[in-house]
Amino acid sequence: MFDVIVVGAGPGGATTSTLMARKGLRVLMLDKASFPRDKICGDAVSGKSVDALKALGLIEHFQRDECLGSWGVTFSGPSGDEVEIPFTKALDRPIAPGFVCAREVFDDILVKLAVSEGVELRENTQVTGLLLDEQGAVNGVSIKDAEGHAHQIHAPLVIGADGAYSVVVRELGLDQLDEKHYVAGIRAYYKDVSGFNERNHIELHFVDEAIPGYFWIFPMADGMANVGVGMLSQVIKKKNIKLKSLLDLLVTHPRFSARFEGATQVGAMKGWGLPLGSKPRPMAGDGWMLIGDAASLIDPFTGEGIGNAMVSGMHAAEWAGKAHAEKRFDKAFLSDYGAEVLALLKDELRLSHAMQRLVNWKWLLNTVIRKAGRSEEIADAISCMFDDLEEREKLISPSFYMKVLFA
Repeated sequence: MFDVIVVGAGPGGATTSTLMARKGLRVLMLDKASFPRDKICGDAVSGKSVDALKALGLIEHFQRDECLGSWGVTFSGPSGDEVEIPFTKALDRPIAPGFVCAREVFDDILVKLAVSEGVELRENTQVTGLLLDEQGAVNGVSIKDAEGHAHQIHAPLVIGADGAYSVVVRELGLDQLDEKHYVAGIRAYYKDVSGFNERNHIELHFVDEAIPGYFWIFPMADGMANVGVGMLSQVIKKKNIKLKSLLDLLVTHPRFSARFEGATQVGAMKGWGLPLGSKPRPMAGDGWMLIGDAASLIDPFTGEGIGNAMVSGMHAAEWAGKAHAEKRFDKAFLSDYGAEVLALLKDELRLSHAMQRLVNWKWLLNTVIRKAGRSEEIADAISCMFDDLEEREKLISPSFYMKVLFA
């Protein structure tokens, strides 16, 4: 009945499903949840995601009340110095270069687009396993539907888009967790946090208690804020850190307590895991492909995963079209999909991993942030790192830091 089965209807799964349907493929998209649904996340939508939304023809949907345009980022170092960095100097453009949008809203828009393009969506459906043909190639999935009934559904190609705790990854027997390349995060929503930049900058704060991770405060629509902290699982285990206690500590920290004096926490703290792109998983094999968090493509420095999920989904859709045109669903053919995505992202992921390690040098972090507040050239270098790999390369170069130290 189907040409492709997509497991997971998040940004990556919905993006690839939409684009495959536009190619005329019969697509089934499965998700264990019912939309709209919450998804634990920082809710920040990067410039890379904005480009993907434009390609899908969706960008106007994010100029609505539930989505807040963001024009920059504010960094602070362990010493308390702050610097405000715009994402762009073109502050008169009609569409913000980034957004903060609750995943309950963001994902629902993408899912509705996929359904409108002809994708069949089955919600409240749990994928329980993969089906294999006589040669051991994946050719479908076993599921439990909303009524608890078991079924088998066949397709020559299965795409795993089911996130950090991917059932597809588990069933393939791929690596699940490497603490050196895995971050644990926790977030809470707050109402009426004060002190945000007038252009709705997202905020990344490097605080002694949270290094080598960071504390974030992201402004949202309707006076809400996404507040959280993330850290490498290896460090959490070594130092026996309790993230809930750490987030409570940071909200009442002397640097931030005044901003939370009139604020109220809305709902419970929620935690999740982030498999980092510093160690991507294999992305394709006989009858299957992985995208987004399931492929372990999260940015090691920022922790942002939506952009790479959508980008990998766009490439997966192209390769699904090629696979059906060539009647080739074998590993030798589909592996070129993984090679293509990694060729696009490997430099970015490598540089972000290097920057993640630099956070351990607190004195250097303090110096860069303090001098970026005084030097337009240094501030520009940091600003450009968000979408210019050559500028990001400078940020791991010893010559850059020598220049900073003597600026």
